[in-house]
Amino acid sequence: MIIFISAILNVVNSFVGDQTCSSQLTQSNCQNLGYCFWDGSNCQVEDCYKIDEIAACRTNGVLHIPPSIICNAIEMESYYYQIYANVCNDPSDDPNELVQHYIRYQEPKSGFPDKSSDGVTLALWNTLFPQYGYISQIYTIQILKQNMVQLDQTLDIYIKYRSLFLYDTYWTYDQEKSISYMFQQLRDDTTLINTNKKPMITKVWQIVDNLLERFRIIGNNYTAIYPLYSISQVSLSRQKAELSGHKHVATFKWTQYLYNGYVQLLGYDLHQFGFVGQLTQVYEINVYESGHTPLSLTYGIIFTFPYDITLIPVPQLIYLYSFNKATLQETLIRQLSTGAFGDCNYDSDTKKTTCQIYPLSVNTQYFIGTTLTTCTSITKRYQCKQPRCLWTGSICTNNVP
Repeated sequence: MIIFISAILNVVNSFVGDQTCSSQLTQSNCQNLGYCFWDGSNCQVEDCYKIDEIAACRTNGVLHIPPSIICNAIEMESYYYQIYANVCNDPSDDPNELVQHYIRYQEPKSGFPDKSSDGVTLALWNTLFPQYGYISQIYTIQILKQNMVQLDQTLDIYIKYRSLFLYDTYWTYDQEKSISYMFQQLRDDTTLINTNKKPMITKVWQIVDNLLERFRIIGNNYTAIYPLYSISQVSLSRQKAELSGHKHVATFKWTQYLYNGYVQLLGYDLHQFGFVGQLTQVYEINVYESGHTPLSLTYGIIFTFPYDITLIPVPQLIYLYSFNKATLQETLIRQLSTGAFGDCNYDSDTKKTTCQIYPLSVNTQYFIGTTLTTCTSITKRYQCKQPRCLWTGSICTNNVP
């Protein structure tokens, strides 16, 4: 009997989430664990936000054995697991925090990455003459299942159909969602070199601009917030527009305008491009009169944070930056003053910091941050993103444009 029990125990010698990545000698065994990746010759620990097996991140899982805590488990309501694939986060994140700029959508169970549901391949799509009747089929191409070659082909399809998207009678949700998936795939890719990735990001911006033009034609007040980008369109008569990002809210205010029209806001996260040290998303504001002609506008931005931004993680200087999404380059504008009469003021009663930036002009992209971390100072692979930075072996380096 003792021998029989011992035999059973030897068969069940490890539980889910117990095996180390370094002990896996083949690519298939490595990837099947759900928390490792194959670097070409060795099995390595996957980035926390890209892990699929929560057991490895729970107490006594292989990635959560004190004092060596590599990843924490995210214990969410079951509803969120139907939408998001995240099950672990980095120890530097708040417990159970689903960090907005590292959210992953669940990969769909049905559909194909290389063709639409009617069987038309990506290559054939790019040869067909665009027609309105084809648009609904474009949305059945499963972007979250694609490799980068397939994604690039899909970007070309969306660009080819731009003029038809503008007057599509369906609501914009499918196009918005597709853009979010495109950003996610480019953020999480580790195979492309900069000369390939940057042109693909440029294509996504063209598709975003097409969506914004579509909103101008529709003309309604509207807001849509996704993990890596957000958009809002409001009437100038409201004198206020607002978008929220990771642990902050950006409020735009103005008092005077020459004509009736719309304000369009575009917010997007910089972590996906390899930036570290920013406290807000980048926010771009554009103003149009009712006939879609660009207007000038003087406005201000109020950034609100639910904490004292001058104390994280240690006291730091805060700066206002501008950004160019075409070149993916930032420009430091000025240091922000802090204190009761400064640009940024912390209220100990409300436990909030407000940074008020006045006056500003349109067609400029702004964000607030500390001194941005250089690529060579980034120590974690998940923060070392192209096109700004490049992870090589075990270090982060500057990525030559």
